[in-house]
Amino acid sequence: MSSQGYLHRIGFTRKRERLINPMDRTSPLPPSSVPKQQPMSESLPLPFLPDELVVEILSRLPVKSLLQFRCVCKSWMSLISDPYFMKKHLHLSSRCTHFTHHRIILSATTAEFHLKSCSLSSLFNNPSSTVCDDLNYPVKNKFRHDGIVGSCNGLLCFAIKGDCVLLWNPSIRVSKKSPPLGNNWRPGCFTAFGLGYDHVNEDYKVVAVFCDPSEYFIECKVKVYSMATNSWRKIQDLPHGFLPFQNSGKFVSGTLNWAANHSIGPSSFWVIVSLDLHKETYREVLPPDYEKEDCSTPSLGVLQGCLCMNYDYKKTHFVVWMMKDYGVRESWVKLVSIPYVPNPEDFSYSGPYYISENGKVLLMFEFDLILYDPRNNSFKYPKIESGKGWFDAEVYVETLVSPMKH
Repeated sequence: MSSQGYLHRIGFTRKRERLINPMDRTSPLPPSSVPKQQPMSESLPLPFLPDELVVEILSRLPVKSLLQFRCVCKSWMSLISDPYFMKKHLHLSSRCTHFTHHRIILSATTAEFHLKSCSLSSLFNNPSSTVCDDLNYPVKNKFRHDGIVGSCNGLLCFAIKGDCVLLWNPSIRVSKKSPPLGNNWRPGCFTAFGLGYDHVNEDYKVVAVFCDPSEYFIECKVKVYSMATNSWRKIQDLPHGFLPFQNSGKFVSGTLNWAANHSIGPSSFWVIVSLDLHKETYREVLPPDYEKEDCSTPSLGVLQGCLCMNYDYKKTHFVVWMMKDYGVRESWVKLVSIPYVPNPEDFSYSGPYYISENGKVLLMFEFDLILYDPRNNSFKYPKIESGKGWFDAEVYVETLVSPMKH
């Protein structure tokens, strides 16, 4: 759709824009409020902004401001609520190089389920005093800690007792709870979830891999939740012999990826199993040629939109690999090797959650966030206002995407 057609459709016209110009001399005023005539140099109206320029300005603002600006006039309400504008705002926010629209949600280690949200910009630029917001979790059960599955385009996904999920955009305070999965759970079973976006069907999807490992066989049944239809649908089972670890799938390039154990006869191997969200087909993604004998079991992550693999090396370093070109084994590069200070005993690094343009890495150790700078091999420990000790974390971007409008 052209920008002209888009602006015409939402009624964002020059005539309506007069509603927000307090100095528009054509606006009808009561006689008592008509100002005395001033010299021409002082009574000129404000410069008129073309419609296209207003869209460009608004689409770069934070969500909090846009929610307030919906009340300015009807045309702005229509503009900010329009799907085209939401996509434009999402595109610009997620690609902002100064991560001004990015935040990290933290799950506290307290007995009660408590969530905080911090600005990444504040964490990186002012770690000595980081301001956080308390989040009002939509599901009221303060003594149950729901696990964070992941984030996608501003939506956060939480697993609720392994039987359903919650999709929540904390920036606009809108959420949706899925129907129950209805799996026949028994001791030893678990569900590995993953959240992603099917760009072909323009639908957000949650994948639930229900695993029933037994002494004789491994059975992994897979269901897909569509946000558009608000329903679960069974798809092809995970290939025989693949058992994902109890971690969330990582969304990269239209696929969800799980670290998994692949059993072939008496032998087993660590692998990456991938599900294409549009085609609903599986494939194996080959890892880099890494130090298998001297490292811990690898886990997966996402940095800068790329799939990452990380592990402890000889209990002295935390190694992070990045796949620059998804699906191409030759594109794996060793991104960073982070030393342990002191040497780890019972704890390992978690993450990494984010990497800045200058290479600083945000991760977690012993329930606290850490910033590592590879340029001088230094560490900083962000001090978060009114909070200490974090069980889980996830980076998300502030957007207008609503779980209720699909």
